[in-house]
Amino acid sequence: MIKFTIAKKDRTTRARCATLRTRHFDVQTPNFMPVATQATVKTQSPADLKKIGVQIIICNTYHLMLRPTSQVISDLGGLHRFMNWDRAIVTDSGGFQAYSLTDLRKVSDDGIEFSSHLDGSRHFLTPESAVIIQEELKPDIAMCLDVLSAYPAEFLQARITVERTVKWAERSLAVKKKYHYSQ
Repeated sequence: MIKFTIAKKDRTTRARCATLRTRHFDVQTPNFMPVATQATVKTQSPADLKKIGVQIIICNTYHLMLRPTSQVISDLGGLHRFMNWDRAIVTDSGGFQAYSLTDLRKVSDDGIEFSSHLDGSRHFLTPESAVIIQEELKPDIAMCLDVLSAYPAEFLQARITVERTVKWAERSLAVKKKYHYSQ
């Protein structure tokens, strides 16, 4: 269970300091969150990250589903054991990669179809499959599949993107609830 507790607020700017309590670690906010794209922060060991005070990292669902695969990570006990990281982990949904790999993907109301940047194999990521993959990865915080639009965006394109993301969030929540009730 995640809990967010505000410790201090600035009345002028609305800035705040808080604690984000996760299963593995209490993260003080605001906080710097390094990116561990493929379950590692490049050039840094978990011990090095702890030494400099890192409390939370973000991993990439898209990259991990392609290699080593979420099933392999699940079989090895989830991301925390796989990475030897006992602090908080967030997984993104793969939406940013779909955005950044524009030439390799096609977005529809159903999800994102893309070609792997590794071998060209075809994959279809839906809001539901993004949740299931992240359940296998076992992060503290998982993100729902989202759609990003280019900047600047025409109003209509931005509206379509936001509405699709909201619908995908509803689908993600439904499968998350179903997944947890069946466990």
